[in-house]
Amino acid sequence: MSLTILVLAQAAATLCYAAFALLLLLRGSRTWFTIFLFLAASATAMWAAAGVLGGGALAPQWIVNVTGPLRDSAWFALVLAVIHHTRRSEGMWWFLVLTTGCVVLLDTLFAATGVHVGPLLGVTIDARATHIVTTIIGLMLVENMMRNLSRDQFWSVKLLGIGLITIFLYELFERLPEFLTSMPVASLDAVLPLIFLVALPLFVVTAVRNPASALLIHSSRKIIFHSTALFGVGIVLQGTAVAAYYIRTFGGDNATVLSIVVGLSCAIAIAIAVASSSVRSHIRNFVNENFFSYKYDYRVEWNKFIRALSASEEGDMPLRILRTLAELLDSPGGALWIFRESWHQFLPVAQWSSHVELAPLSLGDPGLAPFNDEDCAYLEIMTPEGNAAAELWRLRCPMGWLAVPLRYRDVLIGVAVVNTPRALRKLDWEDRNLISLVALQLAAYLVQEETVQALADARQLEEFNKRFAFILHDTKNTIGQLSLLVRNVETFGDSEEFRKDMIVTLRHSVQKLQSLLGQLRGDTSIKPTESRERVDVAALVASFVEERRKLGLNIVLSDSANPAFANLSNKNALIGVLDHVVGNAVDASPEAVPVSLRVGLSGNSLFVAVTDKGPGMTEKFIADQLFRPLRSTRSKGFGIGAFQARELMRELGGNIDVRSKVGEGTTVTLSLPLVISELQAAQA
Repeated sequence: MSLTILVLAQAAATLCYAAFALLLLLRGSRTWFTIFLFLAASATAMWAAAGVLGGGALAPQWIVNVTGPLRDSAWFALVLAVIHHTRRSEGMWWFLVLTTGCVVLLDTLFAATGVHVGPLLGVTIDARATHIVTTIIGLMLVENMMRNLSRDQFWSVKLLGIGLITIFLYELFERLPEFLTSMPVASLDAVLPLIFLVALPLFVVTAVRNPASALLIHSSRKIIFHSTALFGVGIVLQGTAVAAYYIRTFGGDNATVLSIVVGLSCAIAIAIAVASSSVRSHIRNFVNENFFSYKYDYRVEWNKFIRALSASEEGDMPLRILRTLAELLDSPGGALWIFRESWHQFLPVAQWSSHVELAPLSLGDPGLAPFNDEDCAYLEIMTPEGNAAAELWRLRCPMGWLAVPLRYRDVLIGVAVVNTPRALRKLDWEDRNLISLVALQLAAYLVQEETVQALADARQLEEFNKRFAFILHDTKNTIGQLSLLVRNVETFGDSEEFRKDMIVTLRHSVQKLQSLLGQLRGDTSIKPTESRERVDVAALVASFVEERRKLGLNIVLSDSANPAFANLSNKNALIGVLDHVVGNAVDASPEAVPVSLRVGLSGNSLFVAVTDKGPGMTEKFIADQLFRPLRSTRSKGFGIGAFQARELMRELGGNIDVRSKVGEGTTVTLSLPLVISELQAAQA
């Protein structure tokens, strides 16, 4: 059997309609529409298969002849079933059933036997005549079905009607010459299987659209999109090939040149279409509306939505929110207004692919009036006739398509305007629900971003306040040292050694005050830095005790581990903590009782213990009040020293611990990580 175009067309029709029937059987719902459509697809596949077998002499000719009327009868049954569910006249439906049954029965009988009746009124009654009558009956049935459908039913079945009318019209066109001239046109035999193949996508879309069949197609939208695009490109290439063939055949001397120009023009047109976002949008809309029950693949859309908002890219959050909404609606640009409480206005904060100068919106702006209705998901502004708010938005954004309100807890916090999409479409309930849901989520992101910014500002202000409180406390300590110096001048002013110590103390106080001014300006010299140095804490504490004793502080250094090294980012921070702890201990102790300092080792840590014999503190005060800012037991205290000391010790990598008994005194222990290698080197 030679592979002629007829055989190839019939084989392709067999495979495609068999696959369609199998899809209906496995994925379609068990309804009357699915059953009749399955029978029609199966009968068509058997008709095409019989043609293949008959062409190879593998099946009797009468079987090949009978499958044609059986195929038509299956499609007639489907149309009659649709009419039955939309009928307006019971008698008319039964008339169509009986008439169709009689015609199909006669057509099958004549096709199987090949007999003919003598001329009746000048017309020979044979298979050619019954074929014509059958085709006319098919056209009548489809016309009756389409005319009696409601608007909703028409949308779901119209493609079925278009496909069947195309098939029956071609059959009438093919059979009339044979009927009139008694001469079959053999060159047209291969066309009918191809017509059925062209009509097959219409039948598939009908199965998807029609709620009575509910065909479940779970193919990826991306696959369907690319398949549809490739199918369209194939049709264009076939048309180009046919055009080039005829040009080469009848074009004369310029045939080759013209065919090359046609081919290259087609290639350029395909390349432009593939690169065009508008063409892709039109194809995507066609696929979403006709091949799927829902327009959107919500899993893909939500994943894309979250990734777009969470992406770490240049640009602020308002711009990302605007782009996310615009890309979801297939729009190339837009603008965003956000309400600012301090301005009492909606300020334009983001623009994307829009070069219109935008102005702030007042709270009473007429363009915001439609958004007082919480059910308003969007405002269409492309056709503003009769809508003052839409007209106002149209003047502000000439390229605008939709104005989408962004609400957070029923409060309007922003308005996004998206420009005209690449492929303009009519919005329905599914678009409305998706836009409402996305707008709520975007509003939440905006509020979160605004909250983060406000929190960052509050933290900066808090940092400044804390720095100022620390500086105020250190200033108080410096003033205390200077006051002590002034009192001692009256007693020891004649001593040469005292005057030398006084000069050193004054220099130290001036440096301290200058350092405090630097901290107020944001200088972090007192703060720990990244670099660290090894410091002998025992020697540092010994030097501290010696200097403070010269100022008149009653403190002593007990037996201490020497040396005791620690890595400190800023030893001045540790000295500041010692100033605070020792100063408090001296103030709390009786005048004649010294405050004791001791440096010791404990495991991998070293500690500096400051012990006084003052009145002590209760455990409850230590746990609940001591390290909280603005809490103090002293009438002249600011209540910030202990909090500052603990913060500095933690920044140095250590900690502070307090043990106290009422009536016995207090021990404050400053602990730091010990540099073991240095200790081992010293012992060696």
